[in-house]
Amino acid sequence: MRRIYRTLIDLSLWCFVMYLATFLPCIEMRVDDFDQPAPREQPPPPTVRPEPIEQYLNLGICFHMNRSSCPPKGVCTTLGPGNMSVFCCDMDTNFLKEFLPGILKQNKTHLHVLNATIDELDVSHSMFRRLTSMAFTDGNISKIIGQFPKHSALACFNISNNNLTSDKLQSSIQRPFAYLFNLTVLDASANNLTKFPLSLVHSNRNISVDLAGNNYLPCKHFQKVMETTNSSLVHFLQYNKTFCALDLSFNWFKDVSFVNIDLIKIQKMMNERCREIIPADINCTCAPERLEIIENEVTNLVSVDCAERQLKEMPTNLPPNTVKLNVSFNNITSLEAVGADESYGHLRQLIVDYNDIPNILELEGTKFIGNFMLFSIAHNKLKTIHTYVLSNSFETTGPALSIAGNFIHCDCNTEKTLKPWLLENFKSVPDYKSLECQDGLGPVVDLVESRVCHTPRDWTDYIYYIIGLEVLVLVLLISKVSYDYWVFKTAGYLPWPANKMPRLPCDWLCE
Repeated sequence: MRRIYRTLIDLSLWCFVMYLATFLPCIEMRVDDFDQPAPREQPPPPTVRPEPIEQYLNLGICFHMNRSSCPPKGVCTTLGPGNMSVFCCDMDTNFLKEFLPGILKQNKTHLHVLNATIDELDVSHSMFRRLTSMAFTDGNISKIIGQFPKHSALACFNISNNNLTSDKLQSSIQRPFAYLFNLTVLDASANNLTKFPLSLVHSNRNISVDLAGNNYLPCKHFQKVMETTNSSLVHFLQYNKTFCALDLSFNWFKDVSFVNIDLIKIQKMMNERCREIIPADINCTCAPERLEIIENEVTNLVSVDCAERQLKEMPTNLPPNTVKLNVSFNNITSLEAVGADESYGHLRQLIVDYNDIPNILELEGTKFIGNFMLFSIAHNKLKTIHTYVLSNSFETTGPALSIAGNFIHCDCNTEKTLKPWLLENFKSVPDYKSLECQDGLGPVVDLVESRVCHTPRDWTDYIYYIIGLEVLVLVLLISKVSYDYWVFKTAGYLPWPANKMPRLPCDWLCE
């Protein structure tokens, strides 16, 4: 019995070993099959973008897909972790209003629409509230309306190459970017913008802006951005490819030149140079006046204000490229520095109102007097206007001279010389009627010759009377001789003076 029991156990063990030997490979194969993921259809290689998408935001790039990855028209594709990114192509206004809101559900945070033809893009729509990256590129957007909500999560906004103008982008009432406090990237490149979205600069966040391809943006807008307190927070993408429009004007000549924004950086040494003006410690203020091309280089021109500084002489050692100087309300008595100091070489506007300057003779032959655009010397102590100093100043249209509030000495020469000069150049001397004579003679242009042209009389004043008398005597004498001759021929006797005269040897000539 024990032997039979042992035989059954051995037989059972042998069967178990045979079972394991027979089915173990199948079990291992099934385990391997279970461990491996089920095969699935992979999207085309171009549609696969490295994730996470946020890394592109750090590089100044919004979520963006290529044209080759476009889904069929009327269909949007989702991709990325959790299908949080949406990509659409060839969208029209109807698709935007009726279908896109259903696609941009709660878990969608990235959107790129390629080649959209939209009449109005209302950025205040609730479907855009949860987006962190929003891109409408390479299309035609007629107008952007509305305003992003105050609590919008948008960090990157790309509206490049949409034929946008500033009027389409922002109106005077609605500013789309005013409440985008989380915005770090704005790509508005390849459009036709003519105004810089200055509301972006008012935030206290670092922001990267791409405005390349908007060549008609005025340089003064970029300059204003660079001068603001938060200018260090604004970073321009494609810096070397961003240009602006520089308005050039000189006298009647006007032109527009396109320059790189790198050339309009405000000179950091301007304030330091302003403190070096002589006399020292007069605290003049310096400011950029405008941009101009000098010797094929864009240069920041400087305006210096030294008004009400109790100056007794003109300041010297002005900052380079100073084109405007205001020294009004001082006690200056001489303009000698204008011609003697080299820092006045680029001066085009000089304002010396309310000083004690007696004449302008010191400006004769200076570079300023031949190139000035504005020379205001009103309310000084001018006693005469030397017109020959200004003889070549008004040959071109543009220069303006202000001389009001001066009371000059008027005489006959003033009426003969200065009055015609003022009437001839009245367009360049707008206040010519306010130049008055002292002694109560009124404005210079109202002078009358009889009132100012008086000379002492001498014997030469009667020369015409003497000549007239001599002519009369001569006529009478000729008449008398003619009459006597007629009497002699008709009556045969001579007048009494002729009878008493002795005979002369030449009398036979008359017989």
